[in-house]
Amino acid sequence: MTMKKQNNPYQGIQTLEELDAAIHETRERIASQGETVRSSFLQVQEFYTPRHMAVSSLQKFALDHHLYTIAINAVTDLKHLLKKK
Repeated sequence: MTMKKQNNPYQGIQTLEELDAAIHETRERIASQGETVRSSFLQVQEFYTPRHMAVSSLQKFALDHHLYTIAINAVTDLKHLLKKK
């Protein structure tokens, strides 16, 4: 049974300077990923506010129950009634 070799970017490190450089590079990459996660979290926090959740729920309810169509038809009918007078 042969084991598959893993792609190890640190496999070729042979000196202390190379190790220090690899550690520094890894820390920078981790910090960058942390910033990305923090930014995404802030966007999620801004999106899921109570107000936005209520508005989204109301819009979904209105679409699911055809309230927009009913409102447009009511306005159209009201216009026709007002024109007749």
